Amino acid sequence: MKHSYVLAAFLSAASLPLGAQITITDADMPAANDTVRLSYALTVGSVDYHLTGPAYLWDFSSLVPSAQQLVNYETPTAFPFNFTATFGVYNISPDSLPVIGTVPSDFYDYYKVSSSSYRQVGQSFMFNFSFAIPVIYNNADYVYRFPMNPGNVDSCDYDYGFSIPGFGYFGQDGHRHNEVDGWGTLVTPFGSFQTLRVKSILNITDTVSLDTTGNQGFAIQRPTLTEYKWLALGGKAPILQIDVQDILSNEVVTGVYYQDSIRDSVFQISVPEYLVVSSAEVFPNPASDFAVLRYDLKQASDVSFRLYDLGGRLIDEIKASTQFAGTHIQRIPLEKLESGMYILQLKAGDHVLSRRICKQ
Repeated sequence: MKHSYVLAAFLSAASLPLGAQITITDADMPAANDTVRLSYALTVGSVDYHLTGPAYLWDFSSLVPSAQQLVNYETPTAFPFNFTATFGVYNISPDSLPVIGTVPSDFYDYYKVSSSSYRQVGQSFMFNFSFAIPVIYNNADYVYRFPMNPGNVDSCDYDYGFSIPGFGYFGQDGHRHNEVDGWGTLVTPFGSFQTLRVKSILNITDTVSLDTTGNQGFAIQRPTLTEYKWLALGGKAPILQIDVQDILSNEVVTGVYYQDSIRDSVFQISVPEYLVVSSAEVFPNPASDFAVLRYDLKQASDVSFRLYDLGGRLIDEIKASTQFAGTHIQRIPLEKLESGMYILQLKAGDHVLSRRICKQ
């Protein structure tokens, strides 16, 4: 029934007159027990996703799905870990009850929906397969503010931080700038929709300190992330989202996903590499006795690590273990190595990713 409800909402949005301007409100956001099916594409093709304006036509009908994922929105009592005590403070009123979107099963984002905003208020992190940590944001990330109309501009600063038993501290500060920079008709392989286009620019800094370093912390500035999102009436989530990162002054598309129906051909295609490891960062770098690798898994995977010198000689190896989706931190010992440059190789499923480590 839920799939039928969401599809009916899409058909309603698609049946509006061509070029009709819409207003997005909290009624168009997800509610508990909603589901959304996403298809992932490897590229946007020849379409220039920068272009926008009033009564605009965005034709992404040539997108080719390479993988699919079902996103579930659940109540706080539905997840597999005992986080009810942590998030029980929100169970005061209907507005205070978080809606939880899980992508895919053990890494949760916690959202609140009200008449004025859709905001992320927490996350849960799975660390090194062994334990999960629920985290409440000190200041929420206001993903959308309502009512949403063309020309709207808003921004927010969000932050959170938490201690990791036996490790240290991890925190994040972010600045989000939103602009509704266009409206019109969006065409995808799933259909045609009357949409608002939202451009979100995020600047994010991670902060990490380790038990062994006392109060010393390391700040990691992530590449600027720009999210292009097309929202429709009753859509629950973006009908189409394109993520772009500024990497070494080059604009790189890191994600293309859109709402879709089940496509049998997708299940004959392996999951593309970028869906396995979404980010991986080494710090401190240069390092002395050890370095830390922080990485994000998009899906559960068998993960292993190898350390090589520049001549390709295997120096150390950490055998594979199955890890849940989410954020992980791995300590890499370096105290027995000579000063120089080394290559750290992370293997997650069939995805191999390398990072350089400088030993002081």
